[in-house]
Amino acid sequence: STWAEFVLPMLPMLLDLVRTDGTRLLAVGAGVHDDTGLIDHLPWDEAREVSLIQRMDIGLMPLTDTPWARGKCGYKLIQYMACGLPVVASPVGVNKDIVEHGVNGFLASTESEWREALLRLSRDPALRRTMGSAGRRKVEQAYSLQAWAPRVAGLLSSVAKHYEKN
Repeated sequence: STWAEFVLPMLPMLLDLVRTDGTRLLAVGAGVHDDTGLIDHLPWDEAREVSLIQRMDIGLMPLTDTPWARGKCGYKLIQYMACGLPVVASPVGVNKDIVEHGVNGFLASTESEWREALLRLSRDPALRRTMGSAGRRKVEQAYSLQAWAPRVAGLLSSVAKHYEKN
């Protein structure tokens, strides 16, 4: 459903970039139906997930602005950024909090914004590295086990102390 709802509507633009700019499109685990032969498709595999993401240059997370999409957690963005990728995402739901536009990636609403962001990143390896590093830092500071373990431990401790009193 992810492929059909979120990627398929933008596929003509993505395939145009593949044809005209030499960009490659890699889809991992999606329900890809590609009659063009222009999409590299690999099955998702938990053991190889990180290495599959590391084969990419840019992480994409298109969403439609629906209640379902607004409730998504942004995990895919966090995975891309943890692997040092710059991202391009729809400004829907938590994506607006995860992506710092122009810092670790781009937020794109329209087809022209998506095209501009993808072309800019595909043509500028230094920008990809800079944004990818910024994304990695954000994941380490805001979403990593090291960032959250003390918070969770403190929360559990405070709950335990509350129940000891009662």
